[in-house]
Amino acid sequence: MLFLINVIMFIIRVLKLLSMQEKNIILALVFIFVCAVPAGGSTSKITTGAPVFIGESNLDISNALNGCHTIGWWQNDTATSAPPEKNIILYEQNINSEIIYHYDISPVIYANYTGPWYCVDKKPETVVFEVLEPQLDIRVWDLDHNQDVSGTTVPLLANITYRVDTNLYHALKPLNRPDVNPSDSFFTVSLTDSFGQSISNIFTGSAGNSRTQILPFDNKPFITESPFYWKYGKDWNRSARNAYGEPLYTLGTYTFTINQNLNHMEESFRSSGITDLAGKITQTNTVTFVKGNTSGVIPETAKPVITTISVIPSLSSTTQSITTLSTTSSPVGKKTTYTPLPEWITLVGIVTAGLFIIRKRV
Repeated sequence: MLFLINVIMFIIRVLKLLSMQEKNIILALVFIFVCAVPAGGSTSKITTGAPVFIGESNLDISNALNGCHTIGWWQNDTATSAPPEKNIILYEQNINSEIIYHYDISPVIYANYTGPWYCVDKKPETVVFEVLEPQLDIRVWDLDHNQDVSGTTVPLLANITYRVDTNLYHALKPLNRPDVNPSDSFFTVSLTDSFGQSISNIFTGSAGNSRTQILPFDNKPFITESPFYWKYGKDWNRSARNAYGEPLYTLGTYTFTINQNLNHMEESFRSSGITDLAGKITQTNTVTFVKGNTSGVIPETAKPVITTISVIPSLSSTTQSITTLSTTSSPVGKKTTYTPLPEWITLVGIVTAGLFIIRKRV
């Protein structure tokens, strides 16, 4: 939605350009490009009752407090008329405090007090925020059989993807964090092959096939629901070959790793003496590809010759290198097709061309 609004604003500014003097056209174009870029968002500001996670730091909880000075916690998530089992005075009344704009959900304070925290200054008590333990998992998912195949052996041509299960998706919902936008994703996913080499793009077929696309690996997913599935996993063709007829993907064990660092959570855990971050900050899983339907022992393969293919999937990305693995030498002579350019780039081109024509006629 935010991107669409920016595109509409872009068009309006271009129309206004038509009434400008010629000497201002170039300056206006530069201004339009700057304004059309979405502004950076933030995951730091929360709304009333929003989930927050142990380890987050520098949160703006001012709107959630709504004038509250003291928060309290009751066991079993139920506020009662009895005094809270744990309370925290955030700041004294009649004192302007910056703490509520830079608040930490410290593991030292909140580790044993998950659940709703209520404002106890007013009646009835209302939930200020809900404290959750971060949970993070990544699994290799067989789409053909709709099952987890992490740590197992599957055929090379099995239809697989990665699946993320997490409660951290709440932090990317505008309902909970009103300033958030897609640039605020704090998840990173990596994929390495059987030789530990990073895979940044996937082929949907062999080079030379007119229908082949080279798609970017989804290494920074914007996760707003759980479970989350890598949408291009189903298109990853591991039998694909490069322009020289060499296999792009060899048999062996491939590794998926996910990391997250919502509002410097990793640093907060480590400074609190918590070093076991598996399932909170990071998680890894593997899958082993073999020929046919064979399972069990992985065939031994010699390390192949490494070839690099430079591709430019779109105008907005830099040239990337795709490592391919040599085992044969049967050439394929047709041209590889690439992912089409984003629509907004086409729009910019059309508008710019129109302005050039108008300028010539003036």
